[in-house]
Amino acid sequence: EDPYLTGRMGIAFVRGLQGNHPKYLKLVATAKHYAVHSGPERDRHVFDARVGERDLRMTYLAAFEALVKEGQVVSVMGAYNRVNGELCCASPTLLGEILRAEWGFQGYVVSDCGAIRDFHANHKVTQTDAESAALAARNGCDLECGGIFAALLDAVEAKLISEAEITTAVERLFT
Repeated sequence: EDPYLTGRMGIAFVRGLQGNHPKYLKLVATAKHYAVHSGPERDRHVFDARVGERDLRMTYLAAFEALVKEGQVVSVMGAYNRVNGELCCASPTLLGEILRAEWGFQGYVVSDCGAIRDFHANHKVTQTDAESAALAARNGCDLECGGIFAALLDAVEAKLISEAEITTAVERLFT
């Protein structure tokens, strides 16, 4: 795929879906799968995409950057895989440093269905639902497709995440 062309087509698609009303959205567009979702499809739940900074920026992130900065996309969906060892749905680099701090993304991040369970079931990065839920929410995943975020109550009790960190995610969703 051509990253520039993908970005241009994506921006038009996002604008068409979200509309141009200054206050209300027609619907929320979601840019997916963030990011480097290019491993073998059958291995997407365990794959760790190893990519250099130049290739990451020029090939894999260029269209996402355009959707965030120009298209004003409201939602971004994290991929199942890892990138350079970090889980896409809990990546301090992808979600915190690049998406929010560098690009100024103000919307919310949602996981792909079952991606948070993959943290412990397939990637073996965490051991429990509570650890996986806390890791995702603490690092910027605001909404989960699946049932693992129900364990956030256990995660708070175990001091794996604070109520303030959960509040941040909820505020993004309600905004």
